[in-house]
Amino acid sequence: MRHDRCIAAVCRDTASLTILALSAAALAGAQEPVLRARALNPTASVKVFDPAGSVRIVGWDRDSIVVRGRVPPGQRFFFGGSAEGVKLGLEDRAGVQDSPPCALVIYLPRRSHVSVKTASAAITGSDVSGWFYSVSGAVHLSGSASSIEAETMGGSIDLDVVAPWVRARTGDGPLLLRGAPEDADAATIAGVLEIASAAIFRGRFASVTGDIHYAGAPRTGGVFEFSDHSGAVDLLLPRGAGGDFNLSTITGEIVNDYASVRPAIQGTGPARSLHLELGGNGGHVTVRTFKGAIRLRRQ
Repeated sequence: MRHDRCIAAVCRDTASLTILALSAAALAGAQEPVLRARALNPTASVKVFDPAGSVRIVGWDRDSIVVRGRVPPGQRFFFGGSAEGVKLGLEDRAGVQDSPPCALVIYLPRRSHVSVKTASAAITGSDVSGWFYSVSGAVHLSGSASSIEAETMGGSIDLDVVAPWVRARTGDGPLLLRGAPEDADAATIAGVLEIASAAIFRGRFASVTGDIHYAGAPRTGGVFEFSDHSGAVDLLLPRGAGGDFNLSTITGEIVNDYASVRPAIQGTGPARSLHLELGGNGGHVTVRTFKGAIRLRRQ
């Protein structure tokens, strides 16, 4: 009997130690909630760093900043600054490549200037202005802004904004520009570049190997430049669109569905060019490629 009691006691102790170990492991793996807030001037600067996960930024009509989220175990969250500017995010751990994901939601004055940097974390923003950069994460911005500068090497960019000035860059990822930007500068290396806005007054669009698709009517007095090395440039114009079009390619082809004007051969080389004036008011459009096709199509 005494031997049986000893065995039972050992079993109870073992079970207790197992429960404690599992509880400790669960606590160690649990994410720590984050809630920070402070007064912030309407035009303050805010810097954000989050390696992995997601960053959502919302502009609001309050003179304050509020940050919510959950920080993974082993990560340290920092939040500091004054009413003139705030810096927040996760500390960059040298030598650590695969950071656990951290989700942050940030509310700040809509007239403030934001600088966001991530490695793989996706960035979404509404009614915010500033600089948005990710190595491989996607960037999606909407609403009104004073200026937008977005860049990602391996991710995608989707800009649906009303802004006086927009600049966007991707490497392999697609880039979509819509909304009502007034002055737009967008480029990719290999990603598809799509422009779907009739509000652009000045536009510069370029790619190396990715295709460029433009759908809209060039604004009266606007200036548009499209350039590509080996990708195609497609211009899809609505019925009744006007403008002055200068199209040229070195070894590509020009497809003109808008009029019966044929491409002109320049010099003795294979270069082709087409100058076309469509009726009505419109912008000045210049398209240049090296190998890529140029297509002028009816919508």
